[in-house]
Formats: sequence, C-alpha cells, structure tokens
Amino acid sequence: MKRALLGIVLLLAGCGGAAAPASAPAARGDSGKGAAGYTFVASHDDIVTKAKAEGELKVLSTADPASIKLFRESFPKKYPFLKFDIRELTGTEADQRFMLELKAGQAKEWDILSMSEENYAEMLPYVEKLDVLGMAEQGVLAIPPKMVDPRERDAVAPGSTLGVVAYNKNLVPPDKVPKVWEDLLKPEWKGRKIVAEVRPLALGALVPAKGEEWVKDFATKLKDQQPVWARGQTNVLTALAAGEYALHSGINFHSTQRAIDKGAQSLAVAAVEPVSVRLSLASAVQKGARHPNAGLLFLEYMASPEAQKILDDVEPYKASIYGGEGTTRAAGIVAGKQTSVFAWEHQAKMGEYEKMINQAFGLPKAEVS
Repeated sequence: MKRALLGIVLLLAGCGGAAAPASAPAARGDSGKGAAGYTFVASHDDIVTKAKAEGELKVLSTADPASIKLFRESFPKKYPFLKFDIRELTGTEADQRFMLELKAGQAKEWDILSMSEENYAEMLPYVEKLDVLGMAEQGVLAIPPKMVDPRERDAVAPGSTLGVVAYNKNLVPPDKVPKVWEDLLKPEWKGRKIVAEVRPLALGALVPAKGEEWVKDFATKLKDQQPVWARGQTNVLTALAAGEYALHSGINFHSTQRAIDKGAQSLAVAAVEPVSVRLSLASAVQKGARHPNAGLLFLEYMASPEAQKILDDVEPYKASIYGGEGTTRAAGIVAGKQTSVFAWEHQAKMGEYEKMINQAFGLPKAEVS
C-alpha cells in the first residue's frame, strides 16, 4: 500500500482519551508519515508518554495459559506505570461467544482484541485504524513489518503455527515417513491408519502454495484413505502415542512437540513440504479503546525477543517465522524448506477453505475429540 504524501500527524489522545477517529486524514510528523485514514504517531516517546497518562491496559489473548502467565510477569517490568490485565480466550466456542459480545457492544473494556483465524474478517470493523505498519517500517515501533497486515495496517501476528504430520515411530519405519503431503495417499496408509482433522486449518493453509483445486482434490483422496475423523489435539495425540493410529494428516507442530516434551517418546514430527504455516496470535487495538497507546506498547512487546522466546520455549515453537531476523526456533524448522504461508491476504478466507475441505471430506463427524 502506498503511503500518502500529504497529511498531518494524528497524535493518539492523551489522558485516557480514545484514539483519533478512523475517518481522520493522513498522518504526518516531524520524523515520519502515515497512511491516509490511519492514526500515526511520529515517535516512540510520544506513545510512552500518552500510555503513562492512560495508566492501564486490558488484553485478550489466545496464547497458552503458561505463556500468558509469563507475559503477565514480564510486560509490567518494562512498563510498571500500567495496570496490566491479560486474559485467555481459547476455543472455537469462546471465539464465537466473544464475537457476539463484540457485535453487541458488550466487550468495550478490552483494549487489545484477539483476532481469530475464522472470524478475522468479521472483526476488522471493530479495530482502531492505527498505522502500525507505518510505525513499524519507520522504526517508531520495534515490530518486524512482516508481522503486520499490509492491507489493514493495524493487526499484528507475533506467532506462527506450523501444520505438520505427526506419527508413531513404532508404526512408521524411517523409510516410510512422509516427505510431501501426497505421501499420505499411499496404499499402505489406507484403512483407519490416518487421523484427519475436521477443523482442517493445516490443510487450508496449503492453498497459497498448492491452489484451491489441489487442496480440494487432496481432501477427496484423503477421504478415500478411510481415515479416523478427529476434532482437537490432546486426545488424538494420546491415542497416536498409544499406537491406536499411525499418522495424523495435519496437526499443529507446537501441540505435538509439547506432547513429546511431556513424555510421549513414541511420537515424532514430519515437516512435510510445503510446510503449512499460519500466522497466529493476531491482535489489534479495539476501535474506541480507552488505552490505545498502551495497546501499541503491548503489540510491540509481543514482537520483542523476550516475548518471542516465551512463545518458542513454552508453546513451544510458536514464535513467528519473522521474529528476530530468523532466529526463532519456528524459523529454523522451515529454513531451507518449501513453505505455504497463509499470509495476510488469505486471512479472511480460512472459513471458506475449511468449508471447501469438509465438503470434499463428505462433511464428517468427529470420532475422536
């Protein structure tokens, strides 16, 4: 998106006021300029000064509870002048319930919204139009620009979710470990040996690299493998580790690695190509937030090496592939591999892709959940 060449700086309101209206003209300042229609702040010091006046911050996050605990401890050390509250929002039902509250105007106490994958497009009207991308590009905020939605300019995804094939090492010999997604369609995996997820996010994220027709065809052929249909991660991984099934055809890397770290030594991960990558933990300042400057500081914090390390170690491997100039563990997994990055331009279409895949699956019901 081209930055506007004309405009004036739209400083965020101090003393606890709301951010400038979304319809305000282009922002411009002594040391930078922003995009038309977005609020832009020209210096980090301005943001901090106004955040001090706001004095408070309330955040919703889909991060793991253990990560949230560490965020709750570390963020106030950077900004002790803020009364900080962060709460967990987890699961499809919780996302849907919060979406209804947001539409009804009953969620105004939250400064930072968690932008779910399936509801991303629906949530955009409730996001304050802050030029986070412009501030990141111009060094006002220490956020890698690739973490920011280039079209909307106001949402940040500080995490990555890798979709992989998990397998039982006792049932899958080394020479049979899948290297590409098509390997799951081999005859030896037919007949309830593969688990398939009925919330197929990992497969949906293959659309950027493979195209809709390929994904639809792959889903149809995967159905013909007579898989076991599942919903969720924890119970499925327990069954997989116990040897009830041989492979999972698209599961989160961080969930599998967590199970391995907790003792499921029979499990292993195959980062089949193209590696399915979803931008995750997307967050933004809520429209009309009472503490927008404090919200900007939190978005910056989530991109910091400290927060990225928490995501890498605790989730684990859920830090951004764009974090720390390729130094995150997640970045190491995809290094040298072909990837399918479900980037910002696709975010609004995940629900559509899930529906397409489940239609190819024959709209199955979960047998394991």
